[in-house]
Amino acid sequence: MEKTVELGKSLADSDIINELRDAEIAFLNDKKAQLLLSKIKEHEKKGHQGVELKYLKEELFELGSYKRLLNAQKASKELMAEINSILNFYINGVDHKCDKDSCANCHRHCVK
Repeated sequence: MEKTVELGKSLADSDIINELRDAEIAFLNDKKAQLLLSKIKEHEKKGHQGVELKYLKEELFELGSYKRLLNAQKASKELMAEINSILNFYINGVDHKCDKDSCANCHRHCVK
């Protein structure tokens, strides 16, 4: 699944980055999520492990705002990796996603 930024649209205004911002705001405004996060940090700070910490983390992972944030972070990382790959190709003439063993004669200067 390839995600690209539309021509003429800045990276800062891309749908992926906008979704990341919105997901971060939703997560920060989710009182239950913030309470759970606070409790998790408190347990970790005190070095507590065990069932209660595991339960708190599981509860956090079930929240819609946290799932949305994780998905938005994943999509933005993929976008940044794609941009990095494109820049690397133009700067170094190498495409790290290309595999010379499965080359389809695309002439993209695969990594050897």
